[in-house]
Amino acid sequence: MYLGCPINRAMYPSTWAEFTEEAVTISLEVDGNQFHAMGAAHGSIYFKLMDDAAYFAAQVHVEDSYLLTASMNLNFTRPVTGGRIECRGQIVHRGRRMLVAEAELLDAGGHLLATGRGTFMPSGKPLEPDFGYR
Repeated sequence: MYLGCPINRAMYPSTWAEFTEEAVTISLEVDGNQFHAMGAAHGSIYFKLMDDAAYFAAQVHVEDSYLLTASMNLNFTRPVTGGRIECRGQIVHRGRRMLVAEAELLDAGGHLLATGRGTFMPSGKPLEPDFGYR
């Protein structure tokens, strides 16, 4: 479902992902097409990876409906000017109506690029195989 999503196929074809009960890891290759005027990756790249990793870290624990991102907070620590970046998300709280997951974004050298925390809640839309979720 994740890798087949239209935005990943069209805008982020280098995306790679691994999903387990413990954590979600998503990575992609950053190049000049994703830069802002200062010559580094635009914050939207950071946000996408961190929201996706945190979201799926939470979604793996909910089997009856899709989740919605209720909030996402990011803290940027350094710019990235190219190469593969990797984001790891893991759940830190699971309540009755809300799940909280954290994400950490690193460059290929292991340098911390950003951290984030997201809050997710059930959407009410049931998980259905025809939507790509298995």
